[in-house]
Amino acid sequence: MHHFAFVMDQQVGLRTQALNWERVAAEDPTVTATWVPVCYEAHAGLLSTLPGLPAGIKGTLSGVKEIRDGVGDASRFEAILWATWAAKSVPALVSAAPAFLVMDMTPVQMEAMGALYGYSSLRARFGAGFKRRATDKLYRAASHFFPWNEWVAVSLREDYGIAPERITPVSPGVDQSLFSPGSEIRPSSEIRPGGGPVRLLFVGGNFARKGGDLLLRWARETQIQIPWELHIVTRDAVPETLHTAVHAGLANNSPELIQLYRESDVFVLPTLADCYSLVAMEAMSCGLPVVTTRLGGIPEIVADGETGFLLEPGDYPSLALRLDQLVTDSALRLSMGAASLRRARERFDCRINMGRILEMMKTVGRS
Repeated sequence: MHHFAFVMDQQVGLRTQALNWERVAAEDPTVTATWVPVCYEAHAGLLSTLPGLPAGIKGTLSGVKEIRDGVGDASRFEAILWATWAAKSVPALVSAAPAFLVMDMTPVQMEAMGALYGYSSLRARFGAGFKRRATDKLYRAASHFFPWNEWVAVSLREDYGIAPERITPVSPGVDQSLFSPGSEIRPSSEIRPGGGPVRLLFVGGNFARKGGDLLLRWARETQIQIPWELHIVTRDAVPETLHTAVHAGLANNSPELIQLYRESDVFVLPTLADCYSLVAMEAMSCGLPVVTTRLGGIPEIVADGETGFLLEPGDYPSLALRLDQLVTDSALRLSMGAASLRRARERFDCRINMGRILEMMKTVGRS
């Protein structure tokens, strides 16, 4: 048996990654897993209650407490998978057992998009030197890096000088036993069987950052005559808009969310800042064409013109054009959806992809 720890952030899409890891590890009879969820919610003592202390620092202190309480004596593990930004704040724990780092972006990449993630330039400068030193120390201690895509791998090599042999890009993928088409054949008529409208789906916790306002603008302005409806899954308040339904409180990997994917015809995410997109992979695994933006590692998911369309961030005219095109052209929806499904099955199966990481962790554990 191999005893591994999995230290994993739980925010939004990262929660999906954690759920998939739990399922994959549970299906491996040779693995005993200790799970350390990092929610940044623990009471971190007197320091965290000081007035005026930035919320980011309070969150980090809470995350550190969650990690220390959950990991305990790190040397008891054969290896630890670190999928948390707080890892750089616990260098002694990272160094105590072979450390495997899974990441959706590097700090340099985060800083480049900081404003749209709620990080002011002042916050970016605050403690910048300390953060860089802490990150460098973390990266030196790591046994191996598993960035989600080549975009992150490039930053590791070029911005941090990590040797290529220590880096293996692996997409987290999605649980394809859950995310799959309701039928192998998508509806091919201009409107759904029974006269229902063409359904567009948006899934994004941060509605504004994910480009939701652009999507509502299209819903108000489009002149297409074919019946359509827009379904929005978000945690944020959304202005009431004609032909639009908002679904709040849906959990990651939930049956209700999966059913929405299966009942939809087009997935759209005109995001303004992103590093990757688990929801795009979920949509593709359900056989949907995807309209999204050319950001971060997203071009490694969506093949432009084949499985959907890639747009420049904030390019409303192109977004409107592509949505009108997909709503009115059933043959295009069908062909792109089929291509999406093929690509997802070839590249984005979490059992295959996460299994690769588990095998390397086992190899280190046997050495």
